[in-house]
Amino acid sequence: MGAIGRLSLANDESQAVKVLSDAARLMGADAAAFVSFVRDDGSHESFRFLLACDPVWCLEYEQRAWYATDPWLAYALTHTEPARGYEIAPGSAQQRAVVELATKYGFRSSLIVPAPSSGGLSRVGVLCLGSNSAGFFDDAGYPSFRMLARSLAMELHEWWIARIKRELIANVHLSEEDLLLLAQERLGHGTKAICSALQMSPTAVNSRFQRLNAKLGVPNRKAAAQLAAEYGLI
Repeated sequence: MGAIGRLSLANDESQAVKVLSDAARLMGADAAAFVSFVRDDGSHESFRFLLACDPVWCLEYEQRAWYATDPWLAYALTHTEPARGYEIAPGSAQQRAVVELATKYGFRSSLIVPAPSSGGLSRVGVLCLGSNSAGFFDDAGYPSFRMLARSLAMELHEWWIARIKRELIANVHLSEEDLLLLAQERLGHGTKAICSALQMSPTAVNSRFQRLNAKLGVPNRKAAAQLAAEYGLI
């Protein structure tokens, strides 16, 4: 828990990886990886990785573009409970190949820990812990290990969201007024209600949304508010 608590002090990815590595080692795991991604992201541009394992695993994984066929990621999309790797049955030859690759790089035994978002947001995290020892997650210490793993997964998930939030604010230069406007849209308020709440004219509201859409690279104000929510801005 002390190692996990240091994550709040991590200023960049290398420091976060150090926390992940230390926490996994203290729990007795041989390998660990954390993946954060937006649900239904066909471009895979939202995927972020923290790797405390052999990086060749991730390199081979990305070269084969196995995001869509990864049974562990699929599990995290529809479940909140941790599961041991053998409890997630591969449904195809491709999924079996994904698992076999992980087995090759330190995940002979594995624990998959989803880190879901609340409030209808679609950014999902998943922590994968691995051991070279068969049956590592089957002994009497598993309940305690599972509890610690869930804590680590959620802390990593929140760390990524906070980091992406800072990046987005810095890159697109969103003001407090911009965030208030996006928050109103996220609540489902129309132009008239937003004008009343923020003391703005309809022309000003529509003009501000047009600029926000361009900044964020989205087609409309609804998509702008959704993106801001995904990255924890509102």
